[in-house]
Amino acid sequence: MTQVHEPIGKAAQEPQTVRILITDKIAREGVELLQTQMPDAQIDERRGLTPEQLQEVIGEYHALIVRSETQVTAEVLNAGQNLKIVGRAGVGVDNIDTETATRQGIIVVNSPTGNIIAAAEHTIAMLMSLARHVPAANASTKAGKWERSRFLGIEVRNKTLGVVGLGKVGMAVARRAQGLEMQILAYDPFVSPEQARKNGVEMGSLEDVLRRSDFVTLHTSLTSGPQGTRGLIGEHELRMMKPGARLINCARGGLIEEEALLSALNDGHLAGAALDVFSQEPIRDNPTLIQLLAHERLIATPHLGASTEEAQVSVATDVAEQIVSVLNGGFPRAAVNAPLILPETLKVLQPYMTLLEKMGRLYTQLQPGPLSKIEVTYNGDIASYDLRPLQAALVKGLLESVSEVHVNMINAQVLAKQWGLEIVEQKSTTPAEFANQVTLRVLTPNGTTSSFVGKPGIEDERFDVISGSVIYDDPRIVRVGRYWSEFNPEGYILFCRNLDQPGMIGRAGTILGKAGINIRHMDVGPSVRRQSGQVTPHKADTALMVISVDDTIPDWAIRELSETGDIFGVTVVNL
Repeated sequence: MTQVHEPIGKAAQEPQTVRILITDKIAREGVELLQTQMPDAQIDERRGLTPEQLQEVIGEYHALIVRSETQVTAEVLNAGQNLKIVGRAGVGVDNIDTETATRQGIIVVNSPTGNIIAAAEHTIAMLMSLARHVPAANASTKAGKWERSRFLGIEVRNKTLGVVGLGKVGMAVARRAQGLEMQILAYDPFVSPEQARKNGVEMGSLEDVLRRSDFVTLHTSLTSGPQGTRGLIGEHELRMMKPGARLINCARGGLIEEEALLSALNDGHLAGAALDVFSQEPIRDNPTLIQLLAHERLIATPHLGASTEEAQVSVATDVAEQIVSVLNGGFPRAAVNAPLILPETLKVLQPYMTLLEKMGRLYTQLQPGPLSKIEVTYNGDIASYDLRPLQAALVKGLLESVSEVHVNMINAQVLAKQWGLEIVEQKSTTPAEFANQVTLRVLTPNGTTSSFVGKPGIEDERFDVISGSVIYDDPRIVRVGRYWSEFNPEGYILFCRNLDQPGMIGRAGTILGKAGINIRHMDVGPSVRRQSGQVTPHKADTALMVISVDDTIPDWAIRELSETGDIFGVTVVNL
């Protein structure tokens, strides 16, 4: 039976059967992949749900798969109490409130590469249709007319194609246009001129592209705000374009101000436009769009950019694979609201992510209380990687026991900010005690640690320093407070300090044996100090016993340990 377990830190519940909801039509191959890889999951295809109906049922599901029709609003996401992932079988996620999803810890994934070729080929089809009046000539001929002179076209060879947005689709369009012997001029603030030149593309400003191009094609995402792309091509930009130029949009509706485009077509400034996307889909009774569709210089298709058999299979299976990965505890490869982790990097970071999460959970159980500032020091080769996923894992471990919202890799940074938690990172490729080591220091408001208060052996000693490493791909804690030890941070672990004298291990073992508790592992860490870079034990001091056990320890056994007089600070954690 495929099951989903509630995150640690929540109230314990019975495992739930996986439920996946698909509200838009996707290729059968995607559904079959889900059925094959999660045979015991309940997969419901319920197309045509109203927003109210979706909001009413979404709480029952762990995953939601949509295309562009379903609107995944804040209300829907807030109602998805069990929802862990929303998958968009396509590229754009304009119909998903990713900000709310992030706050709720819900992963949003898409398929950024599945329909690249389909979108690029449709763009070229629109370009050639504009150049040779294909739709109008087809309609005229089928109507019994023979109007050769009316449909005089132009060649695209030696013409300039302006590409606004040189991402994967934009570059695919550019390569195909180069095959048609077109000159490519592109605008993209995120692409370097050197990278473009390697692909035979000249870069320029948006104004350069508009003024110099015979055809302009848009391939950028739709974003709002002062620096957003909504209304990117308005009246001012359209008037910059060459008289007789042609405009193509197979990217996102809303990039073009449609009233301004209608005006530019009406007065003949543009020779034509081709639109696959619109600000309102379907168009219904939008008066501006109705006039645009009726215009003889406009070619329109009903959002067909990704509508090829191959693309639909690709995006459906891509998203389905990511759904399976996340529901099985893995990581998606195309999360919209999480740091991108390349597979080769993930392989290295995965055990350290587990380590950092366990270190955070260990601290909050050993030393519960308010947190304000954390210093994390990375030593060794690990310091040369992008460590954002590790910081998110640490925040997850620190906050999951105190946050009412499920904390995960998606919303960890947002919740840290809400809780006023500041994390400072120090990196050095020079090894410390271990080849790769991570040290967590919890700082007081004045920026200092308080790892030890008072004389050795009293109850107010604090464990504000924790170090860990990964040994043979196995996360290990190697330091707790001023004690150096080595243990696997897993399951029930008993921590207690004792006078550093004979008989202490036997005394603890006897009490645990009397309670019927099996000891899985034991390590005794002496208190240490540093002299000329060497770690040397203190004499006549305390030691830290770390005892991993198979079951929870009864209260009476903990009391008996605490009442021995030589064993104190008894704490049990569950990792």
